[in-house]
Amino acid sequence: MNRECDREPNVDASLLRVLTAQFVARDLHPQRDIDQFERLALGLVEGVDAAQAADVAIDLCRHFETPPSVVFKLFEKGGACAHAALEHARTLPQADLKVRAEYGPTDEARAIARRAGLDRELAGLLAQRPESAVLHALAANPDAILDPTARRALVQAGRDDPALGRLLLARSDIDIDPAALYLAAGPEDRLAILLGACRETLAAPIADVTPRIEASLLARLEAAAIARDPEALAAALADGLDCRKGRVRAMTLDDGGEPLALALAALGTPPDAAARILMCGAGAYAQDHLQIRALVTLMRSTPSRAAMQIVAAITGAPRPEREATRRSAGREETSKIRHKPATRAGQAEKRHDRTA
Repeated sequence: MNRECDREPNVDASLLRVLTAQFVARDLHPQRDIDQFERLALGLVEGVDAAQAADVAIDLCRHFETPPSVVFKLFEKGGACAHAALEHARTLPQADLKVRAEYGPTDEARAIARRAGLDRELAGLLAQRPESAVLHALAANPDAILDPTARRALVQAGRDDPALGRLLLARSDIDIDPAALYLAAGPEDRLAILLGACRETLAAPIADVTPRIEASLLARLEAAAIARDPEALAAALADGLDCRKGRVRAMTLDDGGEPLALALAALGTPPDAAARILMCGAGAYAQDHLQIRALVTLMRSTPSRAAMQIVAAITGAPRPEREATRRSAGREETSKIRHKPATRAGQAEKRHDRTA
């Protein structure tokens, strides 16, 4: 008796595989065949364990005519069966998918992020998740509809997640700011980002003005570099760039040295001082005089506004032109406010003169 009971799940699993193969071999079925398949499949799925059901879960969930009751039965099995349903099934209620995309476990949210034709609403909810596995699956899904809010959330996370940044940079079908992902970029992408920033700078009507670094800040940078104190260096750069120290720390630890060189260029660091700071950097480039020379050449050949633009994108600080526009608008508004009382006073004097 025990041996027969032990064999039953294996028999059910074999029957389920055969039945599934026959069903998915055809795209369309008469309704009577679908009804018959539903009765048989429900009983067989009930009689096997989750691992055995997982053997057919993907095929069944992908098939357009699989009855919703069979899909739900597979989902109830949990594990790989549930993931197959969340990723492939078209018949799961949108409300359930929304709840699991926003609040569900990481593995369920990741499965939803892989869905073909992932709609805007689900993609937006998934883009707000903190888990790297979910964001990586979403960024790698070419069928996901990513609205501007979702793209901004992914880029924001990609600044601190190089693997996510590389996935986003590999996507030529979505509109993102690649400069924000400069730290994750390889040599070719970095060159493309730099050339794009230079073209934008040269095409702008605003003349490029080389900034001048404050003497106190330069002294802090050189002292931190000589002491090989990465925290002090990051703190000084963060103060100079007016941004988070965590973002700057990642720039100082970059193996190639280009982010630190661009940051020094954005601050207006003299080339000789920049060379001394770079030679005390944390990357392998610090021990290579040829690379130091190449980094200084990069600083000299990059327009200041282009360096500022890339550094602002990396750190999340306001773009130079946007900040300049904001300050200009603020000055104009202040001027108007100051001007109005004087105008009113003048008008009052004129009225007084006419009355007199």
